[in-house]
Amino acid sequence: MVFRLQGWRVVKHMLFMLTLTLLVAFAVAAVLFTGLDIAYAGHVFKGVYVKGINIGGLSREAALEKLRAELDLAALNRDITLSFDGYSWPLPLYEIDAYPDLEATVDRAMKASRELPFYERWAHRAVFRGLDRSVDLVIHVNWQSLDSFISTLESTINRPPVNAEIKLEGRKLVFKRSQDGWELDADKARAAIIDALSSTQRIAELDIEVTPPEVSDAQVGKVITVDKTNHLLTLYNNMEVEKQYPVAVGMPSWPTPSGTYKVLGKEKNPTWVNPGTSWAATMPPYIPPGPGNPLGTRAIQTSAPGVFIHGTYNSWSIGTNASHGCIRMYIKDSEDLYERVPVGIPVLIF
Repeated sequence: MVFRLQGWRVVKHMLFMLTLTLLVAFAVAAVLFTGLDIAYAGHVFKGVYVKGINIGGLSREAALEKLRAELDLAALNRDITLSFDGYSWPLPLYEIDAYPDLEATVDRAMKASRELPFYERWAHRAVFRGLDRSVDLVIHVNWQSLDSFISTLESTINRPPVNAEIKLEGRKLVFKRSQDGWELDADKARAAIIDALSSTQRIAELDIEVTPPEVSDAQVGKVITVDKTNHLLTLYNNMEVEKQYPVAVGMPSWPTPSGTYKVLGKEKNPTWVNPGTSWAATMPPYIPPGPGNPLGTRAIQTSAPGVFIHGTYNSWSIGTNASHGCIRMYIKDSEDLYERVPVGIPVLIF
């Protein structure tokens, strides 16, 4: 019985000594690693990188000098170019007060180890292992100026879609080319600019939503225009000139009206019907097809009252103001135009 008691006392004593030894070892380690934390408080933890540059284990000043020496600061201080589908817009860095902030970058790198729980930090030191962590390059930006720049960029880029059109504005012929609508994604633009600021490529690709027009240049179709001043009829096909013809227009007492009209109908070898106006008072009620017919061999009716585009046997009148409001053409030209134009297309007279 006495032997058992003595054996138990020995075991208890050994356990006590072991526990005490462990506590002392832990305390020594704590003091050691706390001392290391204090001693290296002004250093970057091992295994910390900035853009692939190892600044681990360096003091703050040494880390700054290494970044200044190895970063391509010339490239990082160049202006940014914003790009989309072959278009570009410059972003001068001074407009947003942007530059690489190396001191803030090193401070962030030094903070990387302090953010770890102490036991993880001590574990890394115990096995002489670095963090193997990459820290982003800090870019100083005036955020208010950046928001102002993006707002201005939106007003420059954003636009509604525009349909293609040939039309009259007063007595002026206007060609409006089609244009896609654009809408800039401001949040993605901000993110792209920030990414570009820390890259030597200096290109920020913009995200722009494109809305196509309802009517493109290739969908306008055919349009007839009549320039009364120059006695010229032009047939356009999808905004491009398909054919031009010399014409005669109304004389001063019977002018050809200006305005926007359309083709109502077409007739081969038409019969001329007396309109009952004063200039036709001495003419027969109608004239059948054939030589001498005032409408020639082809007649295109427009929505302008009493106005036809037609051939004439009075070829001498082409290029003058000689008709009673109609638009005269050489016989061969009227036959050529007749085959080219469908009913319903616009007729713009100016």
